[in-house]
Formats: sequence, C-alpha cells, structure tokens
Amino acid sequence: MSKKSTQNLIKGVILGEARGKFKKCQICQKEFGIFHKEHQCKRCRRAVCQNCANHHGPVLTDTGFSKQTHRICNVCKDESDSIKKFIESQKIGLGKDTYAIEWLKQSGLTIDLAKKEYDLAQKENDRQKDKAEFLRMKQELQMVMIEFWMNLTFSYREFLFYLMKDIEQDQLQQQICRVLGAILLQYPEIGYSSDQVIITTFLLCFCSESSAYAILTILYSEIIPSYLYPLNLKKMPYDYQNENDQLFQVLEQGFKIKSSDLQIIKPFIKQRAQRYILSLGINFFQFQTSFYIINQMLVNPKTGYDNFIKSLAVCFYQQFEDIKVFINSLEDIEAQILRNVKSTQCEKDFLLTKNIMFIPHKRVTQSVVISRSTDKKQSNQIQPEHNRDLKIEVQIKPEQSVSEFAAVQDKALQEPKRKSVEVKATIEVDEEKTNLKQYIIKVEETLMLKHKLVTELQNRIKELQNQQPQINNNNSNVDKQLIETNEQLRKRIQEYEIQISQLEEQNKYSNKLQEDAQDMVVTIQKSNKELEQQLETSLRTNKDLYIQIKDLKNQSSQIQPPSPMTPSREKNYQINIALIQKKNEEQLQQKIDQEQQRIVLLEQQINQSNKELLGLQQLNQDKLKIIGNLEVRLIELDSTKRENEKLTLEIAALFKKIEHHELVIIQQQEDLEDLKAKYEQLSKQYEIQGEELDQIRIEKRQNLEEYNRKENELLLIIEDLKNRLQDMTKQYQTISDQLNQSLDTNNQLQNLIQEKDETIKLLEAGIAKGVKKIAEIEANHHKQKEDDRKTIEELKQIIEQNNQKINKLEKDIAEKDNKLEEHRKEFKALKVIFVTLEEKWTKLDNDHKDLNNRHEKLIAECDEWKKRFNQLDGEHKDLQEKHRLIIIEYEKVKENTNEKMNELKSQNEDLLRKLKVLEDKYQLLYNQHQAVLERLEKETQNHIKKVGELDLIIIGLEKKAHEYKTLSENQKLEIDNLKSLIKELEGKMAQAEKDQQQRHQQLLIQIQAHLEKLTKLENKNSKLELDVLDMEKRIQELILYNQDYKNEIIKQDEKIAILIKEAQTKESEIIKLIEVIEKQKLELVEHDKIIIILRQENEKYKLDLIDYEKIIRELRQKIKELELIIIEKEKKIIESEKQIKKLQTLLVQFKTLSEEMASIS
Repeated sequence: MSKKSTQNLIKGVILGEARGKFKKCQICQKEFGIFHKEHQCKRCRRAVCQNCANHHGPVLTDTGFSKQTHRICNVCKDESDSIKKFIESQKIGLGKDTYAIEWLKQSGLTIDLAKKEYDLAQKENDRQKDKAEFLRMKQELQMVMIEFWMNLTFSYREFLFYLMKDIEQDQLQQQICRVLGAILLQYPEIGYSSDQVIITTFLLCFCSESSAYAILTILYSEIIPSYLYPLNLKKMPYDYQNENDQLFQVLEQGFKIKSSDLQIIKPFIKQRAQRYILSLGINFFQFQTSFYIINQMLVNPKTGYDNFIKSLAVCFYQQFEDIKVFINSLEDIEAQILRNVKSTQCEKDFLLTKNIMFIPHKRVTQSVVISRSTDKKQSNQIQPEHNRDLKIEVQIKPEQSVSEFAAVQDKALQEPKRKSVEVKATIEVDEEKTNLKQYIIKVEETLMLKHKLVTELQNRIKELQNQQPQINNNNSNVDKQLIETNEQLRKRIQEYEIQISQLEEQNKYSNKLQEDAQDMVVTIQKSNKELEQQLETSLRTNKDLYIQIKDLKNQSSQIQPPSPMTPSREKNYQINIALIQKKNEEQLQQKIDQEQQRIVLLEQQINQSNKELLGLQQLNQDKLKIIGNLEVRLIELDSTKRENEKLTLEIAALFKKIEHHELVIIQQQEDLEDLKAKYEQLSKQYEIQGEELDQIRIEKRQNLEEYNRKENELLLIIEDLKNRLQDMTKQYQTISDQLNQSLDTNNQLQNLIQEKDETIKLLEAGIAKGVKKIAEIEANHHKQKEDDRKTIEELKQIIEQNNQKINKLEKDIAEKDNKLEEHRKEFKALKVIFVTLEEKWTKLDNDHKDLNNRHEKLIAECDEWKKRFNQLDGEHKDLQEKHRLIIIEYEKVKENTNEKMNELKSQNEDLLRKLKVLEDKYQLLYNQHQAVLERLEKETQNHIKKVGELDLIIIGLEKKAHEYKTLSENQKLEIDNLKSLIKELEGKMAQAEKDQQQRHQQLLIQIQAHLEKLTKLENKNSKLELDVLDMEKRIQELILYNQDYKNEIIKQDEKIAILIKEAQTKESEIIKLIEVIEKQKLELVEHDKIIIILRQENEKYKLDLIDYEKIIRELRQKIKELELIIIEKEKKIIESEKQIKKLQTLLVQFKTLSEEMASIS
C-alpha cells in the first residue's frame, strides 16, 4: 500500500527526518557544532544532542521491538516509562471495564444495563432491514486495519503493543466488527467511516464490548452533533466554520492572543482542524493527551463537545510559536504538536477556558436524537426528528348547508392567522431564539452570581477591617491569622476581577447576539405582517364570494320554485367553494414557502458577505506579504544581475536552436519534394511487391523483438552497475568518516602536548625558584665561614638563622611534594589516554582489514562485468551484420521499385494538382511561423531591456520557446495530416499502398534510431570502463596512503612511548631528590657537619640541575619535532580530502551519465 491510499482511510501524522533541518537541539535549544554533535531519536525522529539522548534501547516497529539498540531521547524514555506505569497502576487490559464504569455512571448507566442493551442489539441484528452501511464496514474493515497498524503514532503503537502481548490482531478485528456492526445495524442513520474504527479501538482499551457499544451511543446521542455523522457528511458537506470560530474564540479570550497572530495560524486551523475533529484527536497526540481529551468529553457528556473544542484550542496554544514558524509546512506543524503537547500542561491551561461560553450553533434539521430511559426498556433509541408543518384539514359533510360551511371556514381561516403570528415564524427561527435566550439567561445568571460573591467578599473585608483594632489588643497570634486571611481574600478578589473581565468580554458577545436576534425578530415581524395582510385579503375575497353565493341563493329562491335538483346544485357549489379554498390555501402556502426561501437566501448572503470580508482581510495580509517579498527581491536583484549574463548566453543558444529548427523545416520541405517524386515511382510497384514486403516486415519485426530483448538486458545490467556504484559511494563515505575520527584523535593529541608544555613551564618556574634559593644559601655559607673565624657567638646566631632557613626549606619541600603529586596524577591520566589510543588503533586496523576485503571483492566483480561487456560487444557485432544484410535486401527492392514507378506517372497527375493546393497551405503555415519568429525576436529585445523584471520575463520566454517548439511539432503533425489527405483522395487501393510505404519508412527510422542509440551506448560504455579503471587506480592510491598513514602513526606511538619512559626516569630522579632533602633535615642537627654536607649537596644539586636542564631541552626539541610531524600529517589529510572531493565529483559525473543512459533507454 502506498502512503496516499493510507491517508485516505486512516488519518495520522507523517514524521519526516529532522536531521540536517534544524541548527539547534529540539529539546535543550543548544546549537549544534563540532563539540555538540547532532543525533536523531529513532522513536520520535527529533534532532537532538548527545546530552538530551543518553539512552539506548530497542525501538518499536510494525513487526515489534527491533533487535538492535538505537538512540532514544530523554523525553521518549520518560513517556514510555509513564505508559508502562499507567497500564500497571490502573490494571488496564483490552476488553476490560476500567474507566468505562465512571464514564457510564456520568450518563446514568451501569455495566449491567449496558450488557442488557448490547445483548438485545445482538439479537435484533438479523431482523434489521437497512444493512448497507454494515456491509460496507465489513468489506473495508480488513484494509482499514492494515492501514491502521501502518499509520499509528509511536506513542499509541507502544500502548497497544503492551496491551496486546497475549492477544492476536484478528481477535481485536472481530471485537471491532461486533461493536461497530451493532451500532450500524441499530442506527443506520449515523453511517460508516474509517474514523469510527480508531474510536472503537481506543474505547476497547478501557471497556468491554457492551460498554463500548453503550459509550458509542452516548457519543452519537449527547456529544457529537448530527451534522458530523458520516452519512450526513456524505449527503451535505460541512465547512467546519463554527468549530474554527470557536477555536479562535478560545485562543483570543482565554489566552489573550492578538488578532494579527490569529490571522497567521488561520490556514492551519482551516485546513487541518477537520482531521482532529473527525477522529476526536486520537492518533494525532501522544497517548496520554488523547486520553485526557476523551476523558474530558465523557466525564461531562452535556458539555462534552465544547470541552473537546476547548482542549483542541489548548493543544494548539501550547505549540503556537511552532505553528507560526512552520506555517508553510503543515505536516511539520502536526509533527511538532504530536511530539511536544503534554497532558499535564493541558490540565493547567484548560482551567483558563472554563468561563468561556460558546454561541449556540444551529443543529442540522432531521438530525438523529437518542432518547434514553432508565426503565426496563432499551435505554438507547435513535429516532429521526422531522419538521412538521402546521396544517388544518376541513371536512365538509354533504348534509351541511352553505351558511354552516361558511362559518366553519371562517374559523378554519382564523386559526392559521393566529398561528402565523405566534408559531409560523418557522421552527428553525424559534429554535435559534430559544437557544439565544437560554444563552443570555446563563450569562446573566453567572454575572449575578459573580456580583453577589464580590459584594459578600467586600462586606467581609469591611467587617474584618472594623474588627482589627479590637483583635490587635487581645492577641498577637490572631493578627497573623487575619493577615493571612486578608491576603487570601485579596487573591480571591484578584481572581474574581479577572473572571469579571472575562465575563465583560462575553457580555460584549452577548450584546452582539442580542442585536442580531433583534434584527432577526424585526425581519420576522415584517414577514408576519405581510402574511397577515395576505390572509386578510384572502378573507375579504372569501367573504365577497359568500355574499355573492347568498345573493344568488336568494335570487334563485325568488325566481324559481324549489326543484328536486337543488341538493345536487348545493353539493356542486360546495365542491366549487372547497376547490377555490384549497387553491387559495395552496397559494398562501406557496407564498409562505417563498418567503422562507428568501430568509434562507438572506442568511446565505450574510454568510457570504462575512466570508468575503475574511477573504479581503486575507488579501490584505497577502498584499503585505507580497510587499515584503518584493523588498527581498529588490535586495536579491544585485545577485540576479550576475545571473543575467548567463541567461543572455542561454537566450543566444535558444536563437541557435531556432535557426536549427528553421534548417530542419527546410529539410522537411525538401523531404516533401522527395516524397512526391518517390510517390510517383512507388505507386505502380506496390501492387506487385506487397507480398514480398509483408515477408520482409515479418522478418524485421522478429529482429526488432530480439533487439528489444537485448536492450532490456542491457538496461538491467546498467541498473546493477548503478546499485554497485551507490554501494561504492557509501563505502567512500565510511572511509571519510574514519578519516574525520583520526583528525579528532590528532586534535586530542595536540591538546595533550599543550598541557604537557604547561606542566614543563611550571616545573621550570619551580626550578628557577630553587636555583635562587640555592644562591642565597651559598651567600649565607660564605658569611658563616667569616663569622666562625671571629667568634663562637656569631656561630650561634648563624645557627639560628640556618634554623629559620631550614623551616623555609621545609615549606618549599612541602610545596614541591604537592606539585609532584599533581604530576603523578597527570601521568596517570596520560596513561589512561594512551590505553584509549591503543584501543582506537586496534579498531582502525580491523576497519582497514575489512576495507581491503571489500576492495578485493569489488575488483573481482569488476572483472566479471568486463567479461559481460565483452559478450555484449560480440552480440552487438552480430546484430550489426544482420542489419547490414537487411539494408542490402532493401536496396535491391528499392531498385526494382524505381524501374516500375515510371509506369504510374500518368495516373498521378491529378494527385500533383492536389499536392499544389496543399503546398499553398503549407506556405501559409510557414509565413505564420516566420511571424511567430519575429515576435520572439521582439520579446527577447524587451527582455534585455527589462533587467529589473527578470523572473517574470524569463518565465514568459520559456513559455514562448515552448510554444515555438509546439508550433514546430504542430507543423510536423500538419504535414502528416496532409499525407493522410492524399491517401484519402487516392481510394482504397492507394490507401493500402501508402500504409505499406509509411510502415516501411517507420521501420527504417526505427532501425536508424536504434543504431544511433547503440553507438551512444558504446561510447558511454567505453567512458564508464575508463572511469572504472581510474577509480581502481585511485582506490589503490588510497590504500597505499592508508598504509603510509599507519606507519606514521606507529612511529608517533613509539616516540610517545620514549617520552613516557623519559618522564618515568625524571620521576625517579625527583624521588631521589626528595630523599636527599630528607637526609639534609637529619644532618642539619649536627652543627659541625652542616657546612660540609651543604657544600657537597649543593654541588650535587647543581649537577642535577644541569642534567635536568639538558633533559628539558631535549624534551622541547622532541615536542618541536612532533609538531612538525603533526603539521605534515595535517597537510596530507588536506590532500586526501581534496582527492576525496575529486572522487565525489567523479561519482556525481558517473551518476549523471547513468541517468542519461536511463533516459536514453
């Protein structure tokens, strides 16, 4: 099944791939980049980052959960967990009564009553006569179920999968057939549509079959209006204008959205609200939101449809900004609504719409009403409601006199007069009046209640304010309570003020409604007055007739005595009067019907005027958009000027093509002359050579069939080559991805080297500090030598100074210890990085081996294809030889025909005259063609002048060029028509001969065309072979380059290992230094040995420092060498990228060649 067929039966949301469309993550709104890569959730198809899609797991498809794990976003993970918890906590199962108990209770039903009703319906199904809708449902159900499983959303699919673990799909289909069949057989007035299948499946998730049947009757009796029944929609299509207006009313009053913003989203609501309404929002939202909408409808069935419209408006309000952004792509809007609308937010926003009241909409006449009773009888009975016209039947007895009949007729005429004033304002108008009055009464009652509440609150506040000073004296705790109560009261007052403002807005609507109602009443009163006047005139005419009848009766009694025929005459009079009365009544009824039709027409005109106003507003908005687009185009004109030069070159090429067409026309004229000559020659010989030509045709047809078969084989081979090339492109893409990964690893290595440089700099700074301190120590030692010679007291002072310096040294040593620990941690981190690099290296080796294996397979396949090409070349040569033999035979036949054509010249003189007439017609056509060419030249000159209006002029030129082409084709067709006229003039024998000639020529043209195609195919095959060889060479070069790259990586790894070893040696040296310093602490205790030990240690320390400086220099040199190696690698990578780009361009060229091959075939 295709997507188009599925969309006709089952409505759903199409989720396209979001990867590459969005620059930001659709969850956290962070921009994608090198360090913030783009991913895709395989469940909801969002474009997400790595932080918002940490989870991996199986994804649910048509066949079940996938074996492989895929990336899933955090939102989908939370939603799937919540679905599982919902099923487990509520103990939901397919065909079990869970939420059905509460839904039935709200409509005054129980499960037992629902079972009784369902059993009765099942028993009465066979007795029903109207089974058309039931049979249609039964035929389409299997197809609808197949498309239902194909078009399910990811959320609803997962919910059904968990419910139907132990249940087969056929069982669900049987349950749907039983429930829907009972509804359609009991109430065929509803009708069938595929949306009912979605609704019944949803209800069966929470209900048994009997309760689902009862809830469906509740839906169609109390919630869904009758004009949305499928059968009524087929008879009278509905425009959904009332629902659209209600949606706009909720968005404007409840959420304070501006009218300008509403104008932006109007196209979406007008085009797509119908889909949401017919399926009750199922399969358009996440499961929990659709369950919330259905629950809102069934918990309050009296206001169920209004709650449904409000909840739809709430859902659209949540994604209002996305609707504005994606207004040009409606499928993307539906996808955003499906992904992002949540039931928790819907519950909060729905509270803002509670005070909104809708204008009562006129229901369709002859609607279906379900009268429910809680007695033992069946509780649901659908009965058609008919509009009954008020009529009065007058029965005239033969025994009544004329006077009595006149009195009866006066009464009969007075009664419709009263009812015309009171009732004859049409039933539809009365219904509208009653609905408006009820709506106004409700608004007034709510306003009065709100006013009473506000006054009570104000009185309480005043009382509390008066009581405050007394309470303050009594207790401090009471003050706190009062403050809290005051704050609560203030909050309530604010809430009531908000509600009052909303009610004021609703009052405005109610005032408008009252004005409209008054206008309607005025119009109705006028129509009633006109009716009264007409009735009065009719009564006057009737009275005049009665007076005339009385006069005639009196005259007849005076003139003639009563005869036995008087009763018959009286009966005749009565019959004539009754006929006149009936005629008058019929005329009155016709006038009443005409006035009702006028009222309906006026209403239609008002609706049309409103629609025209809306259309004008939309036109204004479109004009503003056009102005904006024009400004954008003015900005873009600078760029189009450059393209104008290219277009001028293309126009010149078009002129060349026109010249070429002119040459072709001249050639066609010459061909016509040749055809005339040939016709004179061949007309005599076709009678004799007809049989020979038939045999030749049979042989040629056979050859052509063989040739077509071989062509089809070649096309299949070319398609295989295309598929192979696509596989090659995918492999090259994988190679490029691997190269990108290696670049990332190189960048990481560079960062590590930079960090090492920083650590080395820190060490150098520490060493410099140590050197300075050693110089200070040496200076102090010199001073101590001089002081020792002088006095022992100075030695004591020096010892104290040395003790102080020792403390400083201890502090410095502690700092060095800390630094050493930091270096050790860094070294451990380097080790971890080294291990990860080794793992990546092993992965790269494995990938390289796989690529080598694939490359060998491709080489083997290329060899096979070469062999096949050689075979095809041999077959092609055989075909060429056969074609050559056919041409030789044809030339022999042609020579024979030329000899015999001289005999038929005398017979064809008449035909030459007719040909002259046709030539004159052809010249006229040729002159018209030249005129068209002159027009084209003028238009091209205008095009060069009008650079600013390039887009429109280019489109015109293209159209005119197309017209020119069609003209040339039409001329060819006219030539063929001329030939056919010649054939008609000749007669039956000449027609047969000419048909043979045309067929013969067509065969020659086809053979020539096939030969040209073969030559083109040979050339393209040779080019393809050369391209394949080039590709093989480049693949080998890439393999060599990969090997060089691997060798360089091995060398780098060896160098890194050497550096690590050197770092380890340095660590050992540092540890030794620490041990030496600790020894110094112990030796400083003895005063006599301090000076000698310090000298020795200073000398050793100097030597160590010198060695350490040498090591640092060596490290710096090695780092520089590494940097040079990295630069060289980067250059090589750039070169490899260039080569890959070249390969990609070659692949694109190859694809274009293959497309041209396909077009030729």
